Amino acid sequence: MMRMVTGSRFAAFLIGLVGISVGLAVPAKAGDAALVEFPSASTPPSKFKIRQAKAKGIALKPEPGFPIQGRLRLPEGAGPFPALVLLHDCQGIQQFQSGWAETFEEAGYATLQVDSFAPRDVSGTCEDVLGEGVSGLGGQRVMDAFGALFYLEQHAQIDPRRIGAVGWSRSSTTGSALRDGSRQFFQRGFKAIVSFYPNCKSVATAAFADPILILNAGKNDWTNAELCSSLAAADPNVEILELPAAFQGFDDPKWGQETIMPEYQNTLKDPTFGVTFGFDEAARLEAKDAALTYLSGKI
Repeated sequence: MMRMVTGSRFAAFLIGLVGISVGLAVPAKAGDAALVEFPSASTPPSKFKIRQAKAKGIALKPEPGFPIQGRLRLPEGAGPFPALVLLHDCQGIQQFQSGWAETFEEAGYATLQVDSFAPRDVSGTCEDVLGEGVSGLGGQRVMDAFGALFYLEQHAQIDPRRIGAVGWSRSSTTGSALRDGSRQFFQRGFKAIVSFYPNCKSVATAAFADPILILNAGKNDWTNAELCSSLAAADPNVEILELPAAFQGFDDPKWGQETIMPEYQNTLKDPTFGVTFGFDEAARLEAKDAALTYLSGKI
């Protein structure tokens, strides 16, 4: 069964989720989600700018990062716990991702669901994914990932040596691990990364500085699945789980068996709109086992 979802109906769904996120309170017990605030990371000044400032007797300081927020969950116990930064896609934080947070918590991980959109008054970017890149928001979301990493490193109940990241589709997971990307500005990155059905076009010829597992949906018509498959052969830091019968969003029950979002921008099509989503419980369970096994071996 296939259904079509209009942009207006989906926008209402997103607004409801944003309302939930800002209404979170400090948790009464372990396992509840707490709304926390922290700054996005900022790019350190270049060596050239530092030399220029020094010559003028000026001490350069990094500009403060943009204030963002997230949902923090802690497992039972005193810790310190390993932790995972969870990075949403162009829809913003979704209910199924909170389900993943619970799954990771049950496995012993603290989780921090980063909300890159609500603090910037953005409801979603799926209808203009190219515009997100042009506006600079895509790069800002990578810095949000590092801001979350640095926040968790300072948390009393988190083991700063055991922090990974998990992201979905057009998130900042792959971007945060690129050797020649924002990762080059920081002395450390994530211990391991899991990326659900990412867009591999922008990283097809890139090198990764940190280990990453890509959960590749073979029937994904929003990204080129073959480009993701080729990364593992070219880069020892990349592992791939191939799910040949899975659509984009195979781990999100709201999509049903198959759903087309006609207003979502899709550069692989002409005209450049329309994305197919579909939930697949077998693929979700296979991805769950693979992700937990991968993370336990790295973090």
